[in-house]
Amino acid sequence: MSQKFSFAFGAACVAVALLAGCGGGGGGGGGGGGLPIGPPIVLNPVALSGKATYDSVPNDSGPLLYANTTVKPVRGATVEVLDASTSAQLALTTTDDNGNYTVSVPANTNIAVRVRAQLTRTGPGATWDVTVRDNTRSDALYSMQSASFSSGSAALTRDLRADSGWGGSGYSGTRVAAPFAVLDTVYTSMQKVLSVAPASAFPVLKVFWSVNNAPSDGINLSAGQIGTTFFFNSGSNGRQIYVLGKEDVDTDEFDAPVIAHEWGHYYQSAFSRDDSIGGGHSMDDRLDRRLAFSEGWGNAWSGIALERSNYVDSKLPQQRGGSPLDLSRGPTSNPGWSRESSVQAILWNLNRQAGFKPIHDTLTGFQFRSGAPVTSIHAFAAAFNATSPGNASALNSLLSAQNIISNDAFGAGETNDGGLPTVTGVLPMYQALTVGAMLNNVCVSNVAGTGNKLGNIAYLRFTAPANRDYQVTVGGAAVPDFDVFRGGEIARSGNRVSLSAGEYVLAVRDAAMTSSSASPVCLSVLVQ
Repeated sequence: MSQKFSFAFGAACVAVALLAGCGGGGGGGGGGGGLPIGPPIVLNPVALSGKATYDSVPNDSGPLLYANTTVKPVRGATVEVLDASTSAQLALTTTDDNGNYTVSVPANTNIAVRVRAQLTRTGPGATWDVTVRDNTRSDALYSMQSASFSSGSAALTRDLRADSGWGGSGYSGTRVAAPFAVLDTVYTSMQKVLSVAPASAFPVLKVFWSVNNAPSDGINLSAGQIGTTFFFNSGSNGRQIYVLGKEDVDTDEFDAPVIAHEWGHYYQSAFSRDDSIGGGHSMDDRLDRRLAFSEGWGNAWSGIALERSNYVDSKLPQQRGGSPLDLSRGPTSNPGWSRESSVQAILWNLNRQAGFKPIHDTLTGFQFRSGAPVTSIHAFAAAFNATSPGNASALNSLLSAQNIISNDAFGAGETNDGGLPTVTGVLPMYQALTVGAMLNNVCVSNVAGTGNKLGNIAYLRFTAPANRDYQVTVGGAAVPDFDVFRGGEIARSGNRVSLSAGEYVLAVRDAAMTSSSASPVCLSVLVQ
């Protein structure tokens, strides 16, 4: 039978004679712990088994296809059996890949079965802790719970199904399936990584979905004003994904490629490196190299993890809007390193030809993660060719098809300046800077847009001769701004940065540049 939502806010764990120890209750902010080392000791046990499923609404080409809804297993989720009178936890387990669970419970007891929107594994081997929560209800953990029933004295079965809530022309019931659909896409993504790195330790991930989560100009997460579906690493609060759920506007719970794309950014944060500047962008934009690589990777990863060739995102009334993006093809004009569709086509096709393992080994390897060049398709190509030389020719062919030349991680020899209209100062990919010597004519431009577009940021490479503090001066800008990179962005204090001897990249811009600013703006840069 279908179930209603049950929000777990962390009821007190009551120790009773039938409970050997208190398992983790689903907390509004805590997320629960791992499964106990051994199952609770149950006297006069009764075998309780069942299957947890959810309604899955397919999205093949953009719109959601409610008429083709299927029932899928809730895989790897936490299942707890509760005393219906006291809410004490009587048993704890997880569903298998078919959604099945089996536990021993005390006989002749009124109980209820709760399935949490939570994936937890404490090892040995791979580990993870994923929860799906409601950011508009104090970050409550989603779950579905059966009605109470007597365990009796003989083996029994209790199945649970999360209903989509769709009533034919709109949502008429509780959307219980949504958080479990999100959870399953995360599970699929993790399984792809585990297929090549079976001992992976996944950092804690909290996913926030709500029927109130809507596109917005401003951000108020607790009110559901989340802007768009996005990933970010909040530092002390950990890695988080926020997911749109506003009916008739934009819902993403059944848009598996959208969820997988954001999980791809989680993967970069957890296992690789991502120097992306972030911000708004479209498929038609010519982007800063860091953003182009990050978003191209996210798109490609959605196809790699889900084993599909298109990216889809439903929207508009009744979720009838949306169109597919072919992951195997780059742009029809201006292909190159500044286009996320070029990057996605390279990486998606590379996975088809070489498999995911060399891609994973490259992204998690020392050269890509620790080098001075910022994350870009050039840095990836150099690291990939060193990691998997047997597949270098395949990658080089894919790069050539997108009009990209990659002789090294710095893009030496690149002749693609982004196409028309021409953006000043794009090539060479990195200008050489000598510590103690002023470098002039470092030009930035707003021709391709502002903020995170091609030409907004100029890149320099320099060698710090000794371990010491360095001062960076950027002249000619209304609001000078810079960042220093090696193995990621390096923290600085004002215009001073502490560096050890070695090679670095300096990214400079005029933070005041707008679409109406005179362009180009040519800067002077001094590191001393």
